[in-house]
Amino acid sequence: MNFRTLLRLANLLTLLRLFLVPPLMLCFRANLMLPALLIFGFAAATDHLDGKIARRQGVTGFGTFMDPLADKLLVAAALICLTRFEGVEGGLVPAWMVVTIIGREFIVTGLRVVFVTRYGEVVSANRWGKYKTLSQLIVLLISLALLAFWGDVAMIVHPRGPIYFMMYLPLVLTVVSGLEFLLRNRKFLTDLMQTTDGDDSGVDE
Repeated sequence: MNFRTLLRLANLLTLLRLFLVPPLMLCFRANLMLPALLIFGFAAATDHLDGKIARRQGVTGFGTFMDPLADKLLVAAALICLTRFEGVEGGLVPAWMVVTIIGREFIVTGLRVVFVTRYGEVVSANRWGKYKTLSQLIVLLISLALLAFWGDVAMIVHPRGPIYFMMYLPLVLTVVSGLEFLLRNRKFLTDLMQTTDGDDSGVDE
């Protein structure tokens, strides 16, 4: 990958999404939920936009790998902030949900890195991975909107409030997409466990 490839608009939007993670967490820490909503909404919009631009200009290896990674970091940052939400014991999202979602991301991302290192091919996300990401972004956007506009309502800032129940949708899709990833690439995983040369076919997230 050369510097010109890195400076493609789609790749710059992906990098921008990464740089928005610290401001998002700072807004949570300061309990500035409207700015947090605006930052997260803008970041989610860049995810949709850079995908459309990449399809027109051509997909790069950098974008294929970094785009889903930026999504994962953005979602993980928001989830961690929700599970440590100030003034709510146990957080708005229980830790076991966050650990399950982030754990899946670490496993899949780690396997993708191993695949790139061993076979020299970048793994792109398949439809289940995209459904999972979309559900995460939508539920988190709704959650931030509730906190920004109705955060003073006891029902909203409650450990078993609407945010908790909405989070089951991305949780289920996260688990399903992770299992689908492992099943789809069982030959690749078997090859890794046996540490022998095996099937060099690609894998789908």
